[in-house]
Amino acid sequence: MPELPEVETIRRQLAQCLPGAEFLRVERLEPAMLEDCDEEELKESLPGKRVEDVGRLGKFLIIGLEAGPCLTLHLGMTGQLLLDEAPVDDHTRFVFLLRGSSGRPFSLRFRDTRKFGRVHLTWGGPAPRLARLGPDAWLGDWDAPYLAGRLAGRKAPLKAVLLDQSVLAGLGNIYADEVLWWTGLSPLRPAGALSEAEVASLSEEIRRRLGEGVRLLGCSFSDFVDTQGQTGGFQDWLQAYGRKGEPCRRCGGTMTRVVVAGRGTTYCPDCQR
Repeated sequence: MPELPEVETIRRQLAQCLPGAEFLRVERLEPAMLEDCDEEELKESLPGKRVEDVGRLGKFLIIGLEAGPCLTLHLGMTGQLLLDEAPVDDHTRFVFLLRGSSGRPFSLRFRDTRKFGRVHLTWGGPAPRLARLGPDAWLGDWDAPYLAGRLAGRKAPLKAVLLDQSVLAGLGNIYADEVLWWTGLSPLRPAGALSEAEVASLSEEIRRRLGEGVRLLGCSFSDFVDTQGQTGGFQDWLQAYGRKGEPCRRCGGTMTRVVVAGRGTTYCPDCQR
């Protein structure tokens, strides 16, 4: 599933070509993936609108348009946003045709094999569901005391709380496993049992690992590619995620897989306490 670094990679690439571009028409859409609007509204409202900016909160892309509307995109588990040369196939759910600021037409294609992604068209702000999100896990206005307050008294496993998007927006299964390995914290620890020093370490590592993911242009462990169809590089540096049965690169113990909050979780029981 694309997490914050993957979505930020897409945002940076779209920010180079979308601002100033004008939507011409919607050539293909998948009604089942629409939220906060219907097929007719999307087709009628987008043409003629120019893109003002491309933002992000957590795993959501926010495309601000002139005169009020806002296009919010969520890639779901297998979503891909591709520009121009990408072929249209049976998994291409949306095709948006635009004219760039230079006058050259181009297309933005939303491909999603499982159709869990979502396209929201709203007025006066991004999709309402974003109001339920916590601060952005990488660039948001939060610190160790904030995180300590959100963990305090929680008996749920630490991994489950890190995946709660109302606590921090953008952390998902891959980066949560990596953060916990680097901090030496067990995903099974009760979230409210961390010491002040452990919370401080966790806070620093969350931003550090997400920043590394952004620097390496995302993690292509499964479906993720950027707008040009290129893979990221973070998968080459994974220390925990997907390494079940392999030796821990810190202590040599055997990496173990468990299920936490319905998600497969890999950690080292010998050095993650």
